[in-house]
Amino acid sequence: MKNRVFLIRNVQPDYYGGGETYQLKMAEMLRGAGFEPWVVTSSVGLLDAAKKIKVRTIRAPYFEQQNYSGWRNILLPIYYVKIMWLRRWYKRIFREFRPSVVNIQSRDDWIAATSVAKRMGIKVLWTDHMDFRSWVLVNANVWYKGWIGKWVLRCARQADEIIMISDYERKWFKKNVDKQKFGNIITIKNGAEDNFAKYNKIKPTKHSFCYVGRIVEYKGIGELIKAFDVVRGVWTDAVLNIYGDGDIEKYKKIAGDGVVFHGYTNEPLKAIAENEVFVLPSYREGLSLSLIDAAMMGRKILTTNVDGNPEVVKQNETGLLIPAKNARKLAEAMVQMIDDEKRAEEIAKNARNYYLSNFNIDKIFAEKMLPLYNIEKEKE
Repeated sequence: MKNRVFLIRNVQPDYYGGGETYQLKMAEMLRGAGFEPWVVTSSVGLLDAAKKIKVRTIRAPYFEQQNYSGWRNILLPIYYVKIMWLRRWYKRIFREFRPSVVNIQSRDDWIAATSVAKRMGIKVLWTDHMDFRSWVLVNANVWYKGWIGKWVLRCARQADEIIMISDYERKWFKKNVDKQKFGNIITIKNGAEDNFAKYNKIKPTKHSFCYVGRIVEYKGIGELIKAFDVVRGVWTDAVLNIYGDGDIEKYKKIAGDGVVFHGYTNEPLKAIAENEVFVLPSYREGLSLSLIDAAMMGRKILTTNVDGNPEVVKQNETGLLIPAKNARKLAEAMVQMIDDEKRAEEIAKNARNYYLSNFNIDKIFAEKMLPLYNIEKEKE
């Protein structure tokens, strides 16, 4: 009998981002290794995408109220009741479908599913997609704040392994939270499947830039559009292709000539391949799958010097790093990538080689991830 694995990732039902793409890649890798993956989520986009690749799904409950800071602390008793209800839901689901391993990747489920799974003898893995740092554990070490974060930390000790997706996330946790020395934390970086041969024959449009991701403020879309105005003044044929959903109408109002909003794409690699330069000007980031995809494709890369980005982009070696929220510096880097073509091509080649050494998902999965799921070998 195949080991059944539940990949649990709960976000707002209309949300789909890098953390959701991660589930699909994990599901395919697990299936290829002989496991039976199931995706458990409230994300409609993820549910649909999983069904398309014939991965079984369960639509999970999602609590619309997520902010319990400040005056909302008075609502914590209500949150407690919701968690008790969610625990019962997981108890029913686990009994019915009997997974061997659960990989939990969202706050409420860390609390609700972990203890239920451990009581039933199910192996528990956690994966953090920047949730710890962005809001879950903020103020968890302040005695009168972060009550939900404190609850998460108590549950964390029950997990068999907690997987951090970047060195930055692990360092942040160690510095800000890990006062009692958790012994179950490991770092396994994100990776991407090597699809270079499939898209390598696509010739990128000259003087073209692209962004692939959510269209939201913290991704630096405003700065990107302002920077592109400068580029357009240098090369009138330049084009900025923006792929993704979100606040599209908001940014259309400030976009000038040459900016094209394509909306959501189910072919992000094709979008990257069709453009000369990939740009990720975010204010914060975990370990971006889009950034790794761009490196895999051997594209010229510009990104901000924040969080996990420097783990993929080494300044002047595999790409260019610029300060966050700085449209002027971004514009200068965009011009440089087009103007110094010989050096930019060398950097792009380095990015491809760096991907092969550090972010090939087949290698990462076989060497680091698969052993965590292999229940049968642990029993021998």
